[in-house]
Amino acid sequence: MDGRVNWHYYDYHEIKEHAGRDFPFNIYPCSIPLDFKLVPVHWHEEMEIISVKKGRGLVTVDMVPYEVGTGDAVAVFPGQLHGISQTGGEAMEYENIIFRPSMLMAADQDVCTAEFLLPLAEGRIKSPVHMKAGMEDYASLSECIRRLDTLCRDKPYGYQLGVKGELFSILCLLAAKSLPIHGERPSKSREKMKLLLGYIEEHYGERITVEDGAALCFYSNSHFMKFFKRYMGMPFTQYLNDFRLEKAAGLLRTTLLPVTDVAQQCGFDNISYFNRLFRKKYHGTPGAYRKDWEMD
Repeated sequence: MDGRVNWHYYDYHEIKEHAGRDFPFNIYPCSIPLDFKLVPVHWHEEMEIISVKKGRGLVTVDMVPYEVGTGDAVAVFPGQLHGISQTGGEAMEYENIIFRPSMLMAADQDVCTAEFLLPLAEGRIKSPVHMKAGMEDYASLSECIRRLDTLCRDKPYGYQLGVKGELFSILCLLAAKSLPIHGERPSKSREKMKLLLGYIEEHYGERITVEDGAALCFYSNSHFMKFFKRYMGMPFTQYLNDFRLEKAAGLLRTTLLPVTDVAQQCGFDNISYFNRLFRKKYHGTPGAYRKDWEMD
């Protein structure tokens, strides 16, 4: 059923624990559209490597789209806004490798920490890295990912040491392709979008207009609408409605609130409009959606 897996992806700043605090690393398979139709634009403090196992798709990082296929890998650095979607209606199976750079840092600020890991953690990286067959270091990166898969599948004693070693090897391969921007912080456009998405996260239950978004970004209404669609791949109103619908679906799954109250808490003042949008997204009424979840 739509919405079961991807609800948390609408938390624009994804704060769920991807791994344990004592070893902040995780690796797990995903599939679009089997697990979820798409991964809306979001960000987190971990580094993420998206390794495509089968099919084709689209990975968007800071407004730049990357068409990816079997064998490709995209390195997304901490703080970068990114999303994943289908292309041409084709399915895509991929693997997420997610870790916090802090797990590799030395306590005494050695050269690796100062020159590479701190800029990585602070978001001072100029662009993501898209690796594909035929590129320099592609074979080495693929081998590192294969060894990570084996380590995490078999988990021999001390496998954590092997994982750290492979992550260092991956960062070494990526270092020359993703030079840090010394003395600079992430782009103003990225920071404006984070501010805007944070505002939606906090105020989605209230009235929010295009004018509100434009004022928050210090843009005219027309420029704001173009900016938002370019960054997010959809109009502002569509994103806002989808966000609210995801939150409403969550309340339907986890509470016994009347549908009217759910709609109002999620920013829909018109129940007929809410029902119409909900049916379009979830192929059924809010009441039927709740019953399906209760039966499961």
